[in-house]
This record gives sequence, C-alpha cells and structure tokens, in this order.
Amino acid sequence: MAEHAEVLVDSSVWVDYFNGEDEAVERLNFLIHGARILVCGQIRQEVLQGSRDEKAFAKVEKQMALWESIPEEPADFTEAAHLFARLRWKGMTIPPSDCLIAAVAIRKNLLLYTSDADFDEIPRLRRYKP
Repeated sequence: MAEHAEVLVDSSVWVDYFNGEDEAVERLNFLIHGARILVCGQIRQEVLQGSRDEKAFAKVEKQMALWESIPEEPADFTEAAHLFARLRWKGMTIPPSDCLIAAVAIRKNLLLYTSDADFDEIPRLRRYKP
C-alpha cells in the first residue's frame, strides 16, 4: 500500500472490527498505521445504528469520532441515484446507501475498504484489498 493512502472504511469493516473479529481487527490496525482513514456520514450512521444499547452506542460514537469525516455533497446524491439507476437497468439491485458511499469515494478518488460484495458491481470504484 502506498504511504499515506486515503481509504474510506465501510461499515462492514467497522462492524467486524467493533465485534472483535480477529482478522478484521488485525487488518484494520495494520491499515491505521499506514493510511489516512476516512468515514462519511452514511458510514457513521450505519455503524452507530447497529449498536446494541446506549453504552455501546456511546463507545462506538467516541471511537468513530477519531476518524476524519468526508461530508456528503449534493452532487453525491445525484451520482448515487445515477449509479443505482444504471445498475438497476442492468438487472442489479444494490442498496441506495452503498451507492451513496461509492459516490463519495469516487468523487474524492478514495480507496474503499469493504467486505460487502455489492460494491464489486460499481464501476470506477477503487477498492482497497488487504
């Protein structure tokens, strides 16, 4: 991995990390030491809404605040809708939230670190592969 790579880390990775899954913890810890870790509002929401109680929510919220957040811009929503529509026209259905995350990554030319196979279908999206 290039030094100081910018990587948007998807909720699928964060959930495994916060659940203490050994492989996810090891891979993300490695990435943290060699890249600029980023999240966006959609990712932050997905991670937080999965909290099992108030205490877990507060803990995850505090940890997520450590990472720089890339704000979604109005054009990202248009691009997400276009990504969703183009994929639907090809017979594929991908969650709109994933299209928004992809739109942010594409706009900012970020690598996306995810374990969600839905992102494999999105053109122009650069993936981080551990």
